Amino acid sequence: MRSLIKTKDISISIATQYKSGSTFNLERNMVHFFFCDNGNLKFGFGPHYERTLDQGSYFIIYDSEKDLPLVLSSDTENGVDVVHIVATTKFIHSVLIEDIQNEVTQNFDGFGVRNYAIETVPLAAESVLESLVDPFVPTALKSVYYKAKVLELLSYCYNVPESDRFESCPFLKDKDNIVRIKNAKRILLLKMVSPPSIKELSKEIGMNEYNLKVGFKSIYGMPPYQYLKEYKLNYSKSLLQKGFKVNEIADQIGYNSSSHYIEAFRKRFGTTPRKYAIES
Repeated sequence: MRSLIKTKDISISIATQYKSGSTFNLERNMVHFFFCDNGNLKFGFGPHYERTLDQGSYFIIYDSEKDLPLVLSSDTENGVDVVHIVATTKFIHSVLIEDIQNEVTQNFDGFGVRNYAIETVPLAAESVLESLVDPFVPTALKSVYYKAKVLELLSYCYNVPESDRFESCPFLKDKDNIVRIKNAKRILLLKMVSPPSIKELSKEIGMNEYNLKVGFKSIYGMPPYQYLKEYKLNYSKSLLQKGFKVNEIADQIGYNSSSHYIEAFRKRFGTTPRKYAIES
């Protein structure tokens, strides 16, 4: 797993297309959240105890008395995306019990000696997980971005009504619309060299253009083609690190010329692709 942020109160790690078993040591007195929404994840606690986290669920693990050895594995064919959040109880308390009036309705037991609970991922939380797995955020803002996403996840996982979170976007209250918008993102990335128009995309996913634009921005934080541009430029960074030439990358991600790609890269990252490749 690669670490996204790590402070004294909270850390976030992520693994994409995770398959093979890895050994973890879950530190005592820390609250561990495991999310995976595209497959199943098996948790091995020693030789005699195993639990499976099914798609659409998350696991909260807490033990105040001992560290927990853990082996994670998955038999999902293409692997799963795993988000692991670790937080101190002090941090959790400061978030959830700030509003004393809502303490009981937050479905929060305060964490006793131990807690092993599998819960269903709320519909609204799915988009937050998507943004953690595939984030587009300036380097200088990463810590703020990820902490904000954790707070948003907690707000959903502890029963804050979805209507209070998405009043401005009624399309996100419909599970089918969430699936359609995720499919729109998948199509854009598959066809990044020659992406469909909004009209073509909306027809392909079965959603009108207005709902597609508003719903996409609500889930991914930006309009479809801005998202695609961010994806292409971030993807090009990995190609530069692998040694691809600038003109090869421009062709591969759908720019008409190397100069257009270089200018877009410079505006986004403040440097040229060639300099980035040398310095990375």
